[in-house]
Parts: sequence; structure tokens; C-alpha cells
Amino acid sequence: MENKPWTILRILNWTAEYLDQKGIESGRLNAERMLGHALGKRRLDLYLEYDCPLAPSDLTAYKSLLRKRTSGLPLQYVLGETEFFSLPFSVRPPVLIPRPETEMLVQAALDRLRGMEGPLWVADIGTGSGSISVALTAHLDAVTMVATDCSEEAIALAGENARRNGVSDRITFLRGDLLSPLESLSFVNGLNAILSNPPYVRTDEWDALPPEIRDHESRMALDGGPDGLLFYRRLAESVGQYLAPNGFLSVEVGDGQAEAVQEILRGEGGLSKIEIIEDLNGIARVVVASR
Repeated sequence: MENKPWTILRILNWTAEYLDQKGIESGRLNAERMLGHALGKRRLDLYLEYDCPLAPSDLTAYKSLLRKRTSGLPLQYVLGETEFFSLPFSVRPPVLIPRPETEMLVQAALDRLRGMEGPLWVADIGTGSGSISVALTAHLDAVTMVATDCSEEAIALAGENARRNGVSDRITFLRGDLLSPLESLSFVNGLNAILSNPPYVRTDEWDALPPEIRDHESRMALDGGPDGLLFYRRLAESVGQYLAPNGFLSVEVGDGQAEAVQEILRGEGGLSKIEIIEDLNGIARVVVASR
């Protein structure tokens, strides 16, 4: 190889081509994100300083990120962070990486809670990285949250993200299965909202998931049982005893599941007022239900 210096532009071009050859989508974007992280620069700065050569220490740090990415580790885990609802979140395996679709769940809750008189009490069931509870409290001062997860790793990470975003004083994180941690609290008919992005992948779909998901993210946070609806049924069984008279349940659903979830919430949950919210592609992503 000719002994040319590794400038910012040269290594971006080389990495983008290399990642494309490896079958990694959005190779250029991956290269920009990793190099920006290694150098502590914004993507814009990379192009303003495109002809700057990399110091040996920077090149070593970047190569370490690149090796992780080409091993199949998702970009968010490689960087150790992601953005959700315009807020920074720390992420690490195996806790589920926050997805853009879940922002619809947060927005639907915000739209409804803003019309209620405070103070407001909201539960986030299966909090994972804490993305839902942190985003909601950061955008609505009247809200106090209780967030549950059965994973000790998730609870620890969610607490970190609450502190990182300055809302830890308004979120209580409890380890336990679904709504069971709420039993020791005085929330009978007292919650203004219950939010959840439960596992909804069918068990028989697991092996067909992309390796980045299947090999690195928590199966417990994704596998929703034989028909993908197990956790909606479990939520429906007990959600009624915790919702206030004007409260609502809002859940994210998988593609094609909205109608089935609607029937579960109506039949087993006794929630008769149900709204289905579609994304920009016309896919039903959120189901909101109340008495």
C-alpha cells in the first residue's frame, strides 16, 4: 500500500467501501458516526476538516470501533449510545436498543397527558434502556414515573439514562415481572397512563431475524411467544386495577398485530375505547385503550 497519510476523507471513503463489501447497510453513515465518535467531532466537522491527517492514537481508536462493527455488533452498541426523542441514551448489550418507532408511543402519551390536570402518575412496563420513561418525564414536568423490568441489567442502564438526562428524581425503577412490582405501591386505580413496548416477535420468527438483532439483543425483550401476543394478554389481565377512571393504556405493536391486540384489550382487559395509530407508512404501530 502506498504510504499516504490517513486523512479524514481518505479513511471515510475507504471505510464506506469496505463496509459495503461486508454487506453492512449505510456504510458511509456508519463510517461518519464511528470516526466522529473516535475524534470527538460532529459529522459536519469531519467534512470541514476533511484533509486533516489522523494521529496514530486516533487511528488506533477508530480501528477498534471498526473491528467491532464488522464483527456484526450493532452500531449503537459499538458507539455505546444512541438518540431517542432528541435525547442521548447510553446503550449496551443485551438491553434492547431504542427504536424510532417507539417515539410514536411516547408522542401518543404526551398528546393525551398534556390534556390532563397534574400531578400525573405513569407506569412504563418493560422499560429496557429507560427510553420511554426518560423521554416522557423530560418533556412533561407534571409527570412522575414508575418503570419496571425483570432484567437487572436493564434497570441499571435505565437508571444511568435517567441521571444522564436529569430526570432521575421523577422516575422510580423497580425490578420485577410486568406489573407485579406495582403491587406493593398504592396505585390501585391511580395511574393516569400505563405504557409498554412489550416483546412481540413470534417465537418461530426468531431464527429469521437479522443477526445484528438475534445475536446481540435480549431475546427476553423481543420474543412474544408463539403468536407474539403473550405479553399483551398478560398486561390485559391486570391493567384495569391500576388505571385511574380517566387513565389509558398505550402499547407498541408489531406489523399486522393491531387488530388482535385491540380484541385482547377489549375482551380480556375490559377496555372499550380503543384507538389505533399508524406510522407514516400506514403501518399500525400504537394501540391506545381506555375504559
